[in-house]
Amino acid sequence: MPGLLQREHELLTKKWFDYRFLSPLDATLLFGEIYRKALRAFVRANIDRELSEHVDGVKANPPSEPAGWFTQLWIARQRADELGVPYDQFMEFSFHFSGRRTRSRNPLPLQLHANDRTKVAWHAQFEKFKLDRGPFSVWPGSDLAQYQIDHDRGLPAQTNFREVLIAVVQNNAKRWSDVIARHCLSQRQLPLRTVLRIMPADQRRNSLKTAVDETRSGMWGTRNSVKPDDAEFLQSCLGMQNSSTEHSLQCCSCPDRIRCKLIATKIDALAKRRFGSASPVLDARRAAGAARVAKHRAKMAVSRTGGNVRGCV
Repeated sequence: MPGLLQREHELLTKKWFDYRFLSPLDATLLFGEIYRKALRAFVRANIDRELSEHVDGVKANPPSEPAGWFTQLWIARQRADELGVPYDQFMEFSFHFSGRRTRSRNPLPLQLHANDRTKVAWHAQFEKFKLDRGPFSVWPGSDLAQYQIDHDRGLPAQTNFREVLIAVVQNNAKRWSDVIARHCLSQRQLPLRTVLRIMPADQRRNSLKTAVDETRSGMWGTRNSVKPDDAEFLQSCLGMQNSSTEHSLQCCSCPDRIRCKLIATKIDALAKRRFGSASPVLDARRAAGAARVAKHRAKMAVSRTGGNVRGCV
């Protein structure tokens, strides 16, 4: 549905950093793969070990036509993106929370999230869970080469990553030499001048010397120096139908906004040629709704006519 596609640009800077350069389809398939693994582990631990080897929950490949299970999986993935956590950590918590409740069936993807009845307890427990998983909730991390300053293109996904990382570094740094060595010299995710500017002036010289010495010794490893190709810089929201580029600050600041709009226009044109509509699913649902209304009105008309005839007799 168009509404689901439109949400993708809103989720770009909310989702976990490793997923921001995956297409929504690839991210949904990855989410489904992790869900199947978590489901099998859940069945193995709580129900039946042999049965767990035959449980899938969702299919591995996208359907060739509209399917309810795939729409549910897409929505569930978007909800996990809204929380901004890695999918495996989301599954770990959700199946643990689900396992504490009596169930006659294994939870479907949409049932892993909070609902109106469980949302207070769910979110409270989730915040506690994140505190025990500090690396993903407190300190943003990604090994993607797209986040190295050498490859910065001013994309919202890159800019937001750097803003979050700087804020976290500023509030949580214990050894500034570690910050310089890791994020400036080894992983190349932050400009050195930025870190030097936000750290205490009296620590700059010694911290920088320690960081350089440790990096040269190989203590922090070596970074990936392979430059990603242009396709690897395509953000997850690129070309999404119905994504607004006029009223979103994120879209307005994106250097890919013109290309994004052109791609979305081409997608609409291609869909119209192949299916007769830019959104055949939406049109099909509207047609079905109109048919139901027409059928109901016809039924009511027959009922009124029959009543009048009996009255005349």
